[in-house]
Amino acid sequence: MQDKRQGTSERKNYLRFPLPTRLLHWIAAGAILTLLWSGFWIFNLHPRLYWGDSGYFGAPAIAELAADTSSEETQMSLIIGDWSIDVTGIMGRVNRQPYVRIFNFPQDFEFGGTRALHFTAAWILVVCWIYYLRHLLNSGRLKNNWLPRRGELSLRNLATDFLNHLKLRRIRGEAAREYNVLQKISYLAVMFVLLPLILLTGLTMSNSVTTAWPILFDIFGGRQSARTLHFVCAFLILLFLLVHVIQLFIAGFINHGRAMITGRFEIVPEKE
Repeated sequence: MQDKRQGTSERKNYLRFPLPTRLLHWIAAGAILTLLWSGFWIFNLHPRLYWGDSGYFGAPAIAELAADTSSEETQMSLIIGDWSIDVTGIMGRVNRQPYVRIFNFPQDFEFGGTRALHFTAAWILVVCWIYYLRHLLNSGRLKNNWLPRRGELSLRNLATDFLNHLKLRRIRGEAAREYNVLQKISYLAVMFVLLPLILLTGLTMSNSVTTAWPILFDIFGGRQSARTLHFVCAFLILLFLLVHVIQLFIAGFINHGRAMITGRFEIVPEKE
């Protein structure tokens, strides 16, 4: 009993996230969720992906949702190249139009309004990304918290960190002050690869933007190629969010969630 009381008294609190980090985090989170929600509604209008500059029903697609209505129960398939998987019950169909079931159209769906919502959330995210990048540089958080240190990128350290994640191991003690190497890599990938790519590919799909900067077509290989890359980046961001939330529960939802609201993080001592 005495050891338990001593362990509790050894808990420490410190300011883990300054106010700019917390504000930008929640604004970005809201913008990204809105983008994913509205983006999948828009995707449902034409659930096929192409490569090149043109794409339409009847043209060869590199990936698509297909509905087989030859039997009483509609069979849904996800087709990627020559590979096909049955997704009946996961994907659905409105009349003859396949859709991602969890992102089905709302009853009062309007394409113009949804597209405007998508663009608004996108520009909010762009502004947030610019300010967050400035904050990372000016505060030193990019160098001190995000960039891997010497030795962290060794195969041995990467393997150890990966196994710790597979074992759902919760980090305690002073080690909890810092991000692990897989966190650092994923944050850097989202901040400096996925978000810039999703922005540029989104702009490539805009007629007004590509009229002024047709070089975007050369960079991404056409409007439909940009659309495909835009979808892939959105899917990877969705995957990142799912893993991020799962890891949040593993690491301690209340402690980490509170830290992103109040800034204060509690270091739980290691078990003796």
